[in-house]
Amino acid sequence: MAPRKASIGRLMLLIVLVFALVFMPSHLRTSAGEADLLVYWSASRLLATGGNPFDQTQLQTLQNLTRPGSVNPLQGWAAWNPPWLLLVLLPLGLLPFDWAVRVWGLCSVGLILAACAWTWRWVADPADRLGLVIVLVSALAFGQTVSCLAVGQIGALLLFGLVLGLWCLQTGHDHCAGIALLLTTIKPHMTYFLLWLVLLWVIRRRRWKVAVGLLGSALACMLVLWLIFPGWLSAYVRLLSGHTNVVFGISAATIGGLAYALWGTHVLRFAGVLLLPLTGVVLPLVDSLGWLTTMNIALLMSVPLAPYGFNYDQVVLLPSIVQMIAWMRGGELTRNWTWGIASGLLLMNAVLLRMLTLRFLYDHWLAWVPLVLAALYALAWKQRHLATGQRALAVQEQGE
Repeated sequence: MAPRKASIGRLMLLIVLVFALVFMPSHLRTSAGEADLLVYWSASRLLATGGNPFDQTQLQTLQNLTRPGSVNPLQGWAAWNPPWLLLVLLPLGLLPFDWAVRVWGLCSVGLILAACAWTWRWVADPADRLGLVIVLVSALAFGQTVSCLAVGQIGALLLFGLVLGLWCLQTGHDHCAGIALLLTTIKPHMTYFLLWLVLLWVIRRRRWKVAVGLLGSALACMLVLWLIFPGWLSAYVRLLSGHTNVVFGISAATIGGLAYALWGTHVLRFAGVLLLPLTGVVLPLVDSLGWLTTMNIALLMSVPLAPYGFNYDQVVLLPSIVQMIAWMRGGELTRNWTWGIASGLLLMNAVLLRMLTLRFLYDHWLAWVPLVLAALYALAWKQRHLATGQRALAVQEQGE
């Protein structure tokens, strides 16, 4: 068993390294982590220097001064995320943009690797160091990680908040869970179903410390914002009211976004509400399977049905890949299915990376990624349970 597992692991690591070396550098050099970070940095810069971080004119002026020609002169982009994100990124606003790009790139890589390493420790044998290396390299070579780093997005914060928050829930650190889960609200369109499950679980279990941690940290952030920029609330409301149609005007890497691109209909934009009747099926999984598995199932179901979202937002699906690698490395799948699932993951990522190298690729053409990942996860799940049943039957027969 050990030699076979080691040979499969080394082959997977070699293939993943090839992906990382061939695809990642060229794509990262294209954008150098600046495109979206310019938006977040300019908002945090204005907040740090006494400006209005939600004013389109001030944002446009600063963005064009920082990177002339990189922003449409008729439209500056704004950060529509909940305003406590700007407090998290405020240290970046104190730095020149060139330094902020480097610092945020290192922070993003560190947060992604930390979240994946934490997930691995949660589900796998800590002594399996080769498995941990495979996980970390796979995380960096994942196409959506590459995209997230290439444009300077904030998906690393979202991923880290998910893993840390749910680990704290699982281990009973309720106050810390609430504080960490505040990070998951910076993109609520990606975590809506999971947050709904957490809310119901907290109410049913009367784990009020989670709510205290979440609401307390949110209120503390808003208080600090009032001290720095007293008019932030009205400015933020004006920003949102001026972009009420933004959800319907973007190319989204979701089923709703694909449906709009192909057929011009918005009817599937809010298909996520169809998950509400499944709450009674998914929520009990917390008791039987734990929060990590419940999170992976919830995200694989909800991310493709989100109202909108970009391909780099799918970096939150990394824990499901880590869990599948743990099942394969732990011998919980048969040899044939280990090779099959591993090949499926590698092929999926190869196609994804190839698509990301195309020019003028609209995000709606990447709505297939979470669907394929969900199918692989479901297959691995089923075969894992079949293999477990077969082993149990074999042990029983030996005992007789």
